[in-house]
Amino acid sequence: MDATKISPKPIDCNHNITATDVLIIGFGLSAIPLIRELEKDGIDYVIVSNGESIWDRLERHARLDFDLVSSMHTSLYSFELVNRDVTDRYLTSKDYSAFIRHYQTQYGSKLVRDRVTSVDNQSSGSIVHTHGGRIFRTRHLVISTAFNRKMNHLLNEFDYRSAQGKTIAMTGMGDSVNLMISKLIPYGGRIILITNGFMLLDKLVFYDGTSYTLDQLEYHNIRRLSNLAYRKTISFGQELAIMCRKMFGSGFIKNIFSKYPLAIPLRLVKAYNPLPTHSPVPNGRIAIKYWPIDSYKSLFDNETLRQHISDGYLLNDIAFFLEQGLVELWPKQDTVIDLEKKTIRWKDHVVKYDYIADPDHESPNLPAIAVHRESSPVHKYAYVYRDNFMGVVPKQSRNVYFIGFTRPTTGGLNNITEMQCLFTHKMITDPQFNQEIYDNIGERIRRYNKHYYPFEPGNVDHLVFYGFYTDDLARLMKINPRLADCRSLRDLALYFIFPNNTFKYRQAGPYKVEGVRKMVDLIYKDHKGFSIVISYLLNYALLQLTGYVAVIVGYYRGDIPAIALPFLLIIVLFNPVSGFVAANAMPRNSYVNFVLMVGLALTIFFKSALIAIFSLLGAGALTYALRRFGWTRAPFNDLRNKSSPEYQSFFKRYCDAFKQVFGKNDSPSEQSATLPHRVFVPVSDR
Repeated sequence: MDATKISPKPIDCNHNITATDVLIIGFGLSAIPLIRELEKDGIDYVIVSNGESIWDRLERHARLDFDLVSSMHTSLYSFELVNRDVTDRYLTSKDYSAFIRHYQTQYGSKLVRDRVTSVDNQSSGSIVHTHGGRIFRTRHLVISTAFNRKMNHLLNEFDYRSAQGKTIAMTGMGDSVNLMISKLIPYGGRIILITNGFMLLDKLVFYDGTSYTLDQLEYHNIRRLSNLAYRKTISFGQELAIMCRKMFGSGFIKNIFSKYPLAIPLRLVKAYNPLPTHSPVPNGRIAIKYWPIDSYKSLFDNETLRQHISDGYLLNDIAFFLEQGLVELWPKQDTVIDLEKKTIRWKDHVVKYDYIADPDHESPNLPAIAVHRESSPVHKYAYVYRDNFMGVVPKQSRNVYFIGFTRPTTGGLNNITEMQCLFTHKMITDPQFNQEIYDNIGERIRRYNKHYYPFEPGNVDHLVFYGFYTDDLARLMKINPRLADCRSLRDLALYFIFPNNTFKYRQAGPYKVEGVRKMVDLIYKDHKGFSIVISYLLNYALLQLTGYVAVIVGYYRGDIPAIALPFLLIIVLFNPVSGFVAANAMPRNSYVNFVLMVGLALTIFFKSALIAIFSLLGAGALTYALRRFGWTRAPFNDLRNKSSPEYQSFFKRYCDAFKQVFGKNDSPSEQSATLPHRVFVPVSDR
C-alpha cells in the first residue's frame, strides 16, 4: 500500500453517471465465467475495455504458432469442455484464440470500448472514470486486466532465422523462454541459459498405452491425509536426486536435477527441507512444462509431422536439449554481463554474444485506484498479492475483486480463474457470505499466507499449486465433494486421486454444469480409474510400512535397543529412498507391491526383521531390473532415453520438418520492425 495522500478526483456534474450493479474492467477470457453467472441471474453489468490482448498481437504478427503448456482439461472452462471430445491433449494457440473470440462475440453487446483511467473506491461502491469522459457508479467492481510483460515483445517480433548460427544469451527461464529456445534450436547456434535454476515437468507421458497429462498426476487431496506423504511422493524421486548430487557430486541418477545442478532452483531445495511445513507444496514455485521427446515422437512421428508443427506442436524438450549439448547452463549469480562489449563471463569462460534476452516478471496492468475512507486520508492503492485474500479480495478496498492475477504452477490459468469467478459471483450475490469474508478478512489473509508461504515475499507469490487453490475456494463456498459422501472405492478414488480441476466442483450444487458428471466418469474410465497413480502411492506406502515393520519387529525381538527405536522410526519417516523407488517403478509398481506384500506377510508370520529387510532389498533390485530392461519410466525428467539413437534420429527429422514449415514464415510480419542484435530487457532476479 502506498500511503501517499492524493486528492480525490472531482466528478463533473455535466456528465451523466451510469449506474450498474457490477462493472468489469477488461474483456479477455478471465471474467467470462462470471459474466455467464451474472447473465443467468439477470444481474445488471457493464464491461469496459479498449486494450489489444496478447492473443490479438500474436495473431497480428502471425505468431499463433505454438501449443499451450497446460492441458485442455485445465485450459477450457467447464461449460465449454462438456461440448468437446475430452481426450487428453494440448490445444494450439490458434484453437485457444478461437475459443476466446467465441465468448467475446457472445457477450460483446455489454462491452463499452473505452479505457479506464481512474477508480475511486468507497465503502458503498466505486466511481470509475474513463479516457472518453464516461463516469460509472457501481456497487461491485471486478478488475480482470491481466499482466504487463515486456517478454511479449520478443514473442511477437524476434526474428529467429536471423539468429541462425549466432550466440544467444538468455538471462532467465520460463515457459516463454523455452518457447523461444524451441524455435531457435532447429537453426543451430549457441544458446547459453543464465539461470538461478528452474523446475522441469513433462507435459504428457504414456503408461501402457494410456496418456496422462501433467495435471492428472498430482492427486491433490492426498494432502488431506498427510502433508508429508504428499510432499514425499509428488516429488517423484527428485528429492533423492538432489541429495545425491549434493553428497556425491555426480549425475549417476538419470534425473535432470542430479546431472545438471545449475537446473536446481533454490526454492525447490528449500521445499525439500526434511522438517514438516504447513503446506506440502509452497506457493511461488516456477515450473517449465515441456514435451518429452518420447511422448512427442509417439504422437507426431508420422506422415503428418510437418502439419503438426505447422499447427503449433513444437518440440521443446529442454532436458533433451541439455543432454545433446544444444543448451548450456551458466549460474546467474556468478555470470558477469557486459552490455557495451556484448560479452558474458563466468569463471574463465568469456563469450561474445549476438543477442541477449531477459524475461521480465509479470506485473498487474491496473488503472489508478484511490481508496476513500472516512477514518483515513485518501490514498493510492497498489496491488500486493499477499495483501489480498486468495489473490482476489483486497483487505484495503471494499467490493473490489481481482480476477486472473493468480497464476498456476502447473494446471491452466482458466482452471483458476473459473473458480475465482464463482467466488466473486457468490461475493456479489450472497450478502451474508460477503459479510463473513470481510468481517475477518485480515485474519483470513494471515492464515492463507502462513499456510502457503514459508519463503520471504517475492515477485512470484502469485504462483500457486492449482489443485490446492481450487479445492480451498470450493471448500470456502461449500461446493466441494465431501469424504463423508463416498460410498465406494471408486468414490474414494475420485475424491483423493482425480485432479482438482474446477469442473470437479461443478457436478452438483448451485454451480452445476449439465454434462460435467458424465464427463468426469468418462475421464475416470479413460484413465483406467487412475490405477497407475494408485499403484504408485500404494508402492510408497508399502515401502514405508515395511520399513516400520522391520524396525518394530527388530525391537520386539531384542535386536534393536530401545534408545535407537525412535531414531530409526524417524529415519524411515523422512527417508527419500521410498519415493525414488516407487517413482522409478512406474508403471510396474504392482509387481513391486506383490513382493512387498509377500514380504510383510512372511515377516509377521515368522516375526523376523531380516525378511522385511530382504523384502526391501528385493523391491529395490526388481525396480532396478525393470528400469534396466526399459519397462519403467519416471514421470518427470527421465534422462534414460534422451541419448537414445532412436530419438537422436527423430530429432534430425524434426529439425528438417521444422525448417520446411518455418523457412518462409517465421520472421516478423512487415508491420514489425526487425530487432537489433541486442534484445535487452532490464535484468531480473528470476
